Amino acid sequence: MIFVVILVSTVALIGAFVLWSTVGFMDRQTNTVIETDIEGLAEVYRGRGLHGLITTIELRIERDPTRSSIYLVADDKRNPVVGNISAWPSVGPNESGWIEFGLTERTTGTKTTARSRPFLLRDGVNLLVGRDIRNLQSMKNQIEHSLLLAMVIATVIGISAGLLLSRRVGLRLKKISQTSREVMEGNLSNRVPILGRGDDLDEVGQSFNAMLDQIQQLLSGIEHVTDNIAHDLRTPLSRLRNRLIQLRNLTSKKGESVVSIEACVVEVDRLLATFRALLRIAKLEAAGHGKNFGIVDLEEVISAAVELYAPLADERKIAVEVDSTGIEIRGERDLLMQAVCNILDNAIKFSPINGKIDIVLDVDAVGVILSVSDTGCGVEAEDRCRVFERFYRTERGRDKEGAGLGLSMVSAICAYHGAIVSLHNHNPGLLVQITFPKNP
Repeated sequence: MIFVVILVSTVALIGAFVLWSTVGFMDRQTNTVIETDIEGLAEVYRGRGLHGLITTIELRIERDPTRSSIYLVADDKRNPVVGNISAWPSVGPNESGWIEFGLTERTTGTKTTARSRPFLLRDGVNLLVGRDIRNLQSMKNQIEHSLLLAMVIATVIGISAGLLLSRRVGLRLKKISQTSREVMEGNLSNRVPILGRGDDLDEVGQSFNAMLDQIQQLLSGIEHVTDNIAHDLRTPLSRLRNRLIQLRNLTSKKGESVVSIEACVVEVDRLLATFRALLRIAKLEAAGHGKNFGIVDLEEVISAAVELYAPLADERKIAVEVDSTGIEIRGERDLLMQAVCNILDNAIKFSPINGKIDIVLDVDAVGVILSVSDTGCGVEAEDRCRVFERFYRTERGRDKEGAGLGLSMVSAICAYHGAIVSLHNHNPGLLVQITFPKNP
């Protein structure tokens, strides 16, 4: 629309200049001719009197049968004496002293317009000299119509060109946007197509592709280093654990040595679990959104998780209530089970004795919502985003067991399923909410 406004404004300015330079010039030229004619007739009147003026005007009228020039001599009461119009115009002069009035052709009856200027001679004689300006008016109307037509054509061309340009640019921007979404979904090898036109969008696409190349290279390096570190550390830790178990089995004397070895085995198991969790989170984040999902019954997943953690909840006298119906979504059952177990484990861990945990599964206009609320200490508002970071632990949770990877795993699993996980105040306690998108 801005392009159309600029184009039409430009055409209007050019048309106005053409109108002013042509019609304005002819208008000024007509006025000059009339004033020159008046000066000549006034000179005739001064030299030859009224009779000479009448004779001169009669000769001019005789030579001009088309009445392109207007002449009228009238007395002091403006009664016609001689001229090619029958009466003095009924309209008065404008601010510039000019009179424009309508005329009717005697032969054809055609309406036309005349411009004249009155002039008062000696002894009260009135002189009216003018010109038929039908050609001037016709040219002015023709230019105005041409200008209007040019503005309409410019508007049509501007809208068409604007739509075509917007469509071409929009399609290329859509490809860039589609590439961005595919990269966010995990397809790091995808690139923006370059048309080779050398325009701004090609330059943006080349910069975008270069950025993706650099990101892919950095991610590959990080993934390679992370895998090497994880594998290199996991192998000696596994050997250490096996040797500790052998040592524990070979130790015949029950005492502090066996207890110390058992504690070492527990710590090694905890380290191995941490590395497994890190590797799994890294793989989920690198995979983006899952594509080959199966049908998963969330109610069955919740029931299995509650059954698994029932002994731990009973030990702490925590009541777990489930309110759900059979709802199926697309996903990976093992990963969803892991997410629900992590949330349930945190809820039991941070809930007081005789506490309560509510699990609600529902469907609304947004999608499928899984809510897990507890009556524990909750999470401060400023920590609710950071708890999804790896190894981050709040001040309230530092005395609890764990490596700070539970909610990181939940966040990675939710992102893998295209779901959104959020934390809310339950007053008291914490509400963990997972929103799954609606299946087609």
